[in-house]
Amino acid sequence: MDESIRLLLNIIEYIGTIAFAISGALIAIENRMDLLGVILLGSTTAVGGGLFRDIIIGKDMPAMFSNPSYVIVAVITTIVVFVVMCGLKNMKVIESKAYRISYNLTDSLGLGVFVVVGTTETMSAGVTNHFLIIFCAVLTAVGGGMLRDIMSAHIPAIFRKHIYCVAAIVGAILYYAITYLSNLYALAVISTICSVVLIRFFAFYFKLNLPKVKINVE
Repeated sequence: MDESIRLLLNIIEYIGTIAFAISGALIAIENRMDLLGVILLGSTTAVGGGLFRDIIIGKDMPAMFSNPSYVIVAVITTIVVFVVMCGLKNMKVIESKAYRISYNLTDSLGLGVFVVVGTTETMSAGVTNHFLIIFCAVLTAVGGGMLRDIMSAHIPAIFRKHIYCVAAIVGAILYYAITYLSNLYALAVISTICSVVLIRFFAFYFKLNLPKVKINVE
């Protein structure tokens, strides 16, 4: 992988960190958390998946500690979101369609970006097992969101709505297949992020979900 591709990956990782930090901060604000809660939830969403990945692939030092710039960016982002939302005064904005679209867009962008980051980092660590590469890619993408939902006392989104984890799996397989077969990293990055965002958008717009057992509660 040449330096230009590595630079591209570093840039999109910061973009994904900001996107996930925003989504985590917004969930914290929806749940009426204070500033510390907003910072912790937003930062956990941004770097939690990478922490899980680094532990599984056996890194001596997880990236969030060896390169704390991602944590710093996440913290700054959450503070900005907090200040902006305080300035709005009227929290009814949270109930608006524009807010929901914006939230899903940032969350989907973060999901797509971290699928790419997770796949690349796992392969760079020397992992050759196909299943483990896909697993770590998906975990990088959804791990932070899982922690976010658990910390805010919600069932994780990957288990209940809008084909969340499926989008990450499709993106991970696509990115790995393109890079494994052709080494066209730029094409793989663009194709993966776009596919994840589009899947999430259509799932959100058409309210698509995986089948569930319908139980009548009397």
